[in-house]
Amino acid sequence: MKHPNATKLILAMLAFCAFNAHASDGTLSQDATKVGHATGTVVHEIGHGAKEVGKEIAHGAEKAGKAIGSAAEAGGKAFMKAAKGSK
Repeated sequence: MKHPNATKLILAMLAFCAFNAHASDGTLSQDATKVGHATGTVVHEIGHGAKEVGKEIAHGAEKAGKAIGSAAEAGGKAFMKAAKGSK
C-alpha cells in the first residue's frame, strides 16, 4: 500500500535541509519551526490513515470470527443430532 503522505514528509525534510543551508541565523529558527509544524502535520495524517486501516482490519477479523463461530456451532449441533440418532 502506498502512502502519499510519506512523500510529503520526505519533501518537508528536504525543505528543512535547504533552509538550513541557506538561511541566516535570525530566520533559521522560524524556518525550522515552520518545517517542524509541516512535518508534524504529515506524520499526524499518516497516523490517522494507519488507524483507519487498523479499524477496517479489526472489523473484518471480527466478522470472520463470528462467521467461523456460527459455522462451528451449526456443525456441533448437527453432530450432536446425528450422534443421538445413531443410538
